[in-house]
Amino acid sequence: MLNIPNALTLLRLLLIPIFLFASFRGFFLAAFVLFVTAAVTDIFDGLIARKLNQRSRIGAILDPAADKIMMVCGYLYYTLAPNVGLRIPGWLTFTVFIRDFLIMAFAYLLYTRVQVKRFPPSVAGKASMVLQAMTLAVVIGVNASIPQLFLLADVMFRIALLITLFSGGDYIRRAKRMLLESAPAYRS
Repeated sequence: MLNIPNALTLLRLLLIPIFLFASFRGFFLAAFVLFVTAAVTDIFDGLIARKLNQRSRIGAILDPAADKIMMVCGYLYYTLAPNVGLRIPGWLTFTVFIRDFLIMAFAYLLYTRVQVKRFPPSVAGKASMVLQAMTLAVVIGVNASIPQLFLLADVMFRIALLITLFSGGDYIRRAKRMLLESAPAYRS
């Protein structure tokens, strides 16, 4: 069913290729505006879903998928593209991707081994997503010649790294606890 939150999520998905095209063409101010717009839709889709009681199964799947697609595309582009001045450091992109891979692996393990159907995000996980998005916005903004953001870039790289590592550890601890509580045979 297409409700307001799902429409916002679909809008975010539609903005991703436009954002990437603007980045590729060197229209970094347009890319910045598109990325911030996409990030704002992420904030509002959840708020509206809760406020209007419009949560849906498809929204629960599409929203985090749209987040990951947006972040993967943005981080890869702004780490590897030849036309950007300030890049996201490879070590940060690698850390973000490894964390996400480990979370998906543990979610899969929980689902297949002990039938845990939902592995909800933690506060640390949500903070990690916000800081990763802010870091990407700062990098895009610097490339868009917003000089005030340049001073933030190095600090944002380090803060995003720390919260990404912390939230990854938090997810692993939670998954291990769920495995141990649900299946005594998995205790080590």
